[in-house]
Amino acid sequence: MEVKNLFASEQLAEDAIADMIRTANNGQMSHVDELRLDFNRICRKKDIQQRTRFGAYRFKDSANYSEAFSLETILNIKNEQRYLAACFSDYVVLVPRLGSKAEPCLLASLKNGYFYLLNADELPPANPVMHALKKAFSWIQKKISFKTFTK
Repeated sequence: MEVKNLFASEQLAEDAIADMIRTANNGQMSHVDELRLDFNRICRKKDIQQRTRFGAYRFKDSANYSEAFSLETILNIKNEQRYLAACFSDYVVLVPRLGSKAEPCLLASLKNGYFYLLNADELPPANPVMHALKKAFSWIQKKISFKTFTK
């Protein structure tokens, strides 16, 4: 009987996490000690916005993501919450615009515009082609402003 209750409580914890992911954000921050987090997985909003420029990715509430997350992701979140003695909330996703079959990056909001990456070790790379075009455009803009300034 106790073994059955143990598995039932584990299943309830997993269902609660899945429900939190599917629930619309309400402005709550995750309750976690930031010093215990893996610093390589903490992302600034600015880092995320760099990936959303030029349409490479979309940054949106996880409730607006129509697909379900894998059981492995749910179990990783549950284990991370246990390890950190934390409660993650306000989940967001970083979804590639070009129909990728891979699971999108799932992030939980922290304080002051920071997010914690839950189902990957690092953010996906920004679009390098667009980055090169942006650098070229800024170089041209500097040259034009320098020539007009010196005249």
